[in-house]
Amino acid sequence: MADLIETITPPIIKVETPKVLTPIQTSSQIALYPLYGGTYEKDGLVLPVSPSELIFNEDSDVQTVKLLNYGELPVGMNRKLATWSIDSFFPAKANGIATYSDSNRRGTVDNSKQFKNWFDISDGTKDPYGHYCKILYDWKMKQTPLVFFFETWGGTYYSCQIKRFTYGRKDAIGNIYYQLEFQEFKEYKPDDYSVGTTDYGSDTYTPKDGEHILQICQRVYGSTSYYKYFMQLNDMLNTEIEVGRVYKVR
Repeated sequence: MADLIETITPPIIKVETPKVLTPIQTSSQIALYPLYGGTYEKDGLVLPVSPSELIFNEDSDVQTVKLLNYGELPVGMNRKLATWSIDSFFPAKANGIATYSDSNRRGTVDNSKQFKNWFDISDGTKDPYGHYCKILYDWKMKQTPLVFFFETWGGTYYSCQIKRFTYGRKDAIGNIYYQLEFQEFKEYKPDDYSVGTTDYGSDTYTPKDGEHILQICQRVYGSTSYYKYFMQLNDMLNTEIEVGRVYKVR
């Protein structure tokens, strides 16, 4: 009877130990590649040691108008190009030292007993001057527009140019310490002021004493936001209004 009883082996349930992701796996690594004609896979330069600090500076110039007997009023802000800087180091070329392991996500030690930090993803074969510095220096001297491959808000990336590149040695190991300063890159696209349409009964407007440009635009176009169109139409270098001058409105 016992021979007829089937031996049932309970299934083996493999429980994987949760892996702790390092900053490398959580998209903290930074790369650069040419904006025009370049790709991340082919032309990308991944920084081997991710900088610990990265702060983007977003600033604006405030435009105002000064009104007689009233004071200063804000009429708009022009966004400046974003700027940021990073600093870290390029590891010295040294074959045979310990390397970063993708399997265990940590540094490994070989027979030379030299430890390579887990945040260093270089393969130990690229010369810091001949590879990293040369590429960055060429990009700077040629003013090459680049993609700063580090995700910001909305899954987008900054386009930029290298504003300043300083580098040199601080130790006898051969590491190259550097600082990179970036400035946002934007293509020039002339503003389209063709939307400045109006139902005003005349093609010209003669301002009265005390009227300023915002009042005129509100009266003629229905919105103060058309003051730039009004200035362009009348070849104005500033927002000052001349009493008695005949201004174009279309």
